[in-house]
Amino acid sequence: MSRPGPRSTLLDHLVDPAAALPPDHPHRAAAERLYAERGWEALSDLYQRQSAVAWRDQHRALALRLLLAESRVALRAGDRGRFHDAVVILAQWHRLSGGFTPAEAWNRVLLREPLGADTAWLHAQAWRELAAVREVTRRYDEALSCCERALAVCHRYADAPGVVGRHVRALLQAAAVQRIRGELVTARELLREARELAETRDVDPFTRGLVSLREGGLEIVLGRPEEALAAYRRAAAAFEGVSENNLLYTRVREVAALRALGRPGEALRITADLADRFRARGDAYRLGQVLLERAEVLQSLGDTVAVAATLEEARPYYERADTMEALRWHRHVARNLIASGGDGATVAGHLAVVLDLAGRPGRQDLNRTMLALHDLHRTPDTDALSPSLRHAAGRGALLAADLQRDSLHEPGVRWAMHAQREEVYQAAVLAHTGLDEPESTARVAETGRADVLNQLLATRSGGSEGTVAESRIAAPPADPGLADQVFAVARLAVGAIRSGRAPDRVSLPPLPGHLPPPAVLDTMADVVVVVNLGRGPDGWWSSVLTRPRYGAWRAALRTASAALADRLDSLVAGVQLPPRGVPCAAWEELGAFLLPDPAVWAGTPERPRSVAITPDPRMWHLPHAALLRDGVYLCDVAEVSLTPSLRTLELLLTRPSCGPGATPTGPAVSLLDHGLPGHRVEAAALDGWPGGHRHVAGLSAVDQVADPALLYVSGHGDRPGAAALLGPDGVTMDGLAPRRLPPLVVLNGCWSGTASSRYGYDPLSLAVGALLGGADTVVAGIGRIGSVASAHVGARLVHQVGRGVPVLTALRHAQREIRAEHPDLGPFDWAGLCGVGAGR
Repeated sequence: MSRPGPRSTLLDHLVDPAAALPPDHPHRAAAERLYAERGWEALSDLYQRQSAVAWRDQHRALALRLLLAESRVALRAGDRGRFHDAVVILAQWHRLSGGFTPAEAWNRVLLREPLGADTAWLHAQAWRELAAVREVTRRYDEALSCCERALAVCHRYADAPGVVGRHVRALLQAAAVQRIRGELVTARELLREARELAETRDVDPFTRGLVSLREGGLEIVLGRPEEALAAYRRAAAAFEGVSENNLLYTRVREVAALRALGRPGEALRITADLADRFRARGDAYRLGQVLLERAEVLQSLGDTVAVAATLEEARPYYERADTMEALRWHRHVARNLIASGGDGATVAGHLAVVLDLAGRPGRQDLNRTMLALHDLHRTPDTDALSPSLRHAAGRGALLAADLQRDSLHEPGVRWAMHAQREEVYQAAVLAHTGLDEPESTARVAETGRADVLNQLLATRSGGSEGTVAESRIAAPPADPGLADQVFAVARLAVGAIRSGRAPDRVSLPPLPGHLPPPAVLDTMADVVVVVNLGRGPDGWWSSVLTRPRYGAWRAALRTASAALADRLDSLVAGVQLPPRGVPCAAWEELGAFLLPDPAVWAGTPERPRSVAITPDPRMWHLPHAALLRDGVYLCDVAEVSLTPSLRTLELLLTRPSCGPGATPTGPAVSLLDHGLPGHRVEAAALDGWPGGHRHVAGLSAVDQVADPALLYVSGHGDRPGAAALLGPDGVTMDGLAPRRLPPLVVLNGCWSGTASSRYGYDPLSLAVGALLGGADTVVAGIGRIGSVASAHVGARLVHQVGRGVPVLTALRHAQREIRAEHPDLGPFDWAGLCGVGAGR
């Protein structure tokens, strides 16, 4: 038998309470008595309990010493299982204390045990812990390799004791690393697998709490704070009475969700409470995390002085560290200096730390690199940042943001991510507008406007396999070289900032996005317009891209007045303008702000121009035909149509058309609300349709009508967006999408053509459902429209289209006639119906 080595002999001294416990420890005497009596099991229990107390009270050196003592007593008692348990906790506590080298060593001790069914949980535990060490030290490739080793053990010994819980935690660890690296789809799939395993195998509450905690973190990154808060609340419920440390950490994480939900008061109260607790406990690690969260909340409130004070308190914990929290601190300092007009060189210095650490090989963190490049793009002037390098930083941030967005296949997640990255996209719009690159600006503005709709139109699937809003987006894998270009910009920026010399040559990353070719744009309308709104330090601005037929793109940048800004605050929040009482001056200002190019207004009442507008996603409840310029309504000089995106219009125009044509021969089909006051007017007009009129009792009956030319639905609409209901039959977007609809559909009711007012989200509505169902053009309600007036507009539209007049021409004539005959009507009465789609 070999003699014990020096380290083993040294550790065995800790069995003696004289070595394990300080002289004044209240349990020293009891431990000495048990030691003298050789009561090894009881002595192990005492050391275990007192180590937990010491850890709770932040006496970490004592806690680790007592764990060592417990492990050696267990060996002396021949209790190998207890020895393993103590070493597992010892390795964890060293990691949590920043002792990564001893943590590595103790996990290697566990891995020296022969692998078998009885020890599989130890190996899975050790490999996962080694992955966690590499996560903290930002060696992500190695971390994932360790996770793979842990998961391989778990799969091999799936039914062995203790393995299921370790399997779940290994999945959580892998998900955390993938999330940091920006591989959000992979992270989401790993979390889903962990959740399913935890629920089907009934793991312990602590592990279930960890699953919810990780889910909340991913939801924050994806821009879904409501889902994140719900996940954190689930985690807190699981940790209650089980793990105080994790319960408190969960409360720390709740702050980010509350801030994103616009509940800063609650968030600040939590940070104040937690900061007091952690100060009292001497827990510098958790205190630093709380201070970072508090700085975020204060930054969202614009209190730069309070942010600076909070970050200064956190400085000792992070200034010279290279942890993830340290990167957050450096970026916070940079952002606050930008907001308060600080020194550009200092800002760049802090961002260089982030870009250097986040972009190193094996550590490539796309998300943090994107955010730091975006901040660098808006850094105050400094010699190291040439205009070309600043522009490249903005392009790199845009490419990184779009790589993340484009990798997500679930619409809700994809949209939330796009919305969360609004600052990055809008900065790119402003940059290209300022550089007089209107075509590039249009590409950026067009990006992500209608992903789901365009895919369903391109595949002609109509959402028949499920709800439209849940239709999975099929995106090809991104070229890995694109992410490399983002990190290349980061490395270039770091070199320039630290050397103080701007680089001689800067290569721009590629611009994401797609525009239809000029020949297709020429077929869309006399004038094509893409409207993009943003809010900056000086208030609301619009970047409007306009292209006349056979011409080039041109951009106009406008800043809203204080009065208009107040209206825009309400409009972008989804609040419709009042149906009465809005002065003409307000409609004039909206017209100049949203449609500033003279080409839009260059028509005449006798020779109107066709104008196809892609509204800002938050402006679908605005009756564009009622916008004014120099006292002239847009519908007086233009035939207006709206389209969710230029790609949408391109797809509609390339679809085979069987429109009403010059002499409509197919029947009109109607689903009318007989309780509406304008019902008789609409019914009479439909009865005069040249191809005949069939009234049906429900939407499904439309499929039974042979070759209809028109579907006309009237009724009360209850809300904007994908969940809207129209009429007594409760017509829905998902009910319209899989139908075989005629080329012209009229949805005469409130909100039927109105999307929810949300940046980054597809502008889904009942009108979109009809487009998916086969309609080329949908005439639908924009906002809360006047019932009687819209019935008369609809009736005249039907009458003229039946005579062979093109749809948009007929709609314009009807609107102008009703307005002229009833000058007391408001814009939502006579202009509340709008053409959506191809306009043919």
